[in-house]
Amino acid sequence: MIPEPSFTIPKLSPGFKANITLPGSKSIALRQLAMSALVTGTSRITGIPECDDTDAMIDCLKALGVTIETQGRSLLVTGPMDFGSQAVALNARMSGASTRLLIALAALRTGTTLIDGHHSLRIRTNAPLFDVLRRHGCQIESADGGLPATIRGPIHVQDTLHIDGSLSSQYITALMVIAPVLARRQGQDQQVIHIDGDLVSRPYIDITLNEMSKRSVVGHWASPETLRIPAASYPAGSYVVEGDASAASYFSALATLHHGTVTLTNLDATSVQGDYGFCHIMALLGATVERQGMTRISGPEQLSTLARIDMQEMPDVALTLIAMAPLLPAPIEITGLQSLHHKECDRLECPARELKAMGVSLSTTHASIAIEPLLQRTPSAHRLTTYHDHRMAMAFATLGSALGTLSVDDKSVVNKTYPNFWEDYRSLQT
Repeated sequence: MIPEPSFTIPKLSPGFKANITLPGSKSIALRQLAMSALVTGTSRITGIPECDDTDAMIDCLKALGVTIETQGRSLLVTGPMDFGSQAVALNARMSGASTRLLIALAALRTGTTLIDGHHSLRIRTNAPLFDVLRRHGCQIESADGGLPATIRGPIHVQDTLHIDGSLSSQYITALMVIAPVLARRQGQDQQVIHIDGDLVSRPYIDITLNEMSKRSVVGHWASPETLRIPAASYPAGSYVVEGDASAASYFSALATLHHGTVTLTNLDATSVQGDYGFCHIMALLGATVERQGMTRISGPEQLSTLARIDMQEMPDVALTLIAMAPLLPAPIEITGLQSLHHKECDRLECPARELKAMGVSLSTTHASIAIEPLLQRTPSAHRLTTYHDHRMAMAFATLGSALGTLSVDDKSVVNKTYPNFWEDYRSLQT
């Protein structure tokens, strides 16, 4: 894909009002697609976002023998996938979450599965997940835990699965999705997963539990470190993907910064997405948040100060807060950011580099960033390097909205998860 020319983020005027229908949650969509691949029968999934990540997952599942058809706003996904000995090659493109789920699905196969992707995906480690699979009978060829990787199963598990939870919850989610099948294959009534190390992003694991429960597979936390997943076969059925709470953060931030009002039509208080908690942070900054049947964020006339906030439970929206921080009325320290080093780009050091280039004063540690406000200072005009990371462009739209002098090097990078982002952004100009 050839990047588009540099694009200047339009400046927004205060007091706008807009309704936004968010793309479906990528996190939920990918989980439902992976579970559907394990179903003997057809699953109808409504609300799957049209974006590069879900397109990559769909193409990979088709290569694994899953039939996927479009019917109106729904996808009809007919499994099961091919568990046999045929060699299969998969291209996960730039989707880290898809990669981890596909690795787990590959472990159920007797054949060889080659998984590869974009350079930005190749440098992201899968070592914790590979280590678990190797311990339980899978043959894996990989240089330093990255892609390309070749996986040959099937996995054999007679005891507890131990997984390092300190880098990413995606490894744990991948094991959870295949756990009911593993337990059933081994003749056990459940599969136990024990998380070693400090767990990051527990809310994403809770999303997985919630989506599995929609298919009558009710796992639970037996302790803060241990999950128990029952043996089961995923049923066919109809499932709906709610709006993406990570995407909601950009419009929540814009409403808060500009004394505007944004109504998110397909996201409400029933959401279990951890990133929905970003609305609470906006409330701490002075916004008013309504959550009944939708979510409406109304920005304050004057922003409140927020000296310190821990974002460990909301890593995907931490970047939004980092990008809007120079516009706050007082310094802010954002902590719990250790997992940001392992995303599409280093989402701690890369934004810090870009902010410094604009003249923003800040300091970082391995797990935190402290940012000084711009106040009345005018930052330098700047061309933002997105590092092939969709969230860099969307998060920094919050800062660019107040300046009118910030451009991005690749407008189309948002296509990874939110192709209509700039169109929805422009709806705030009217």
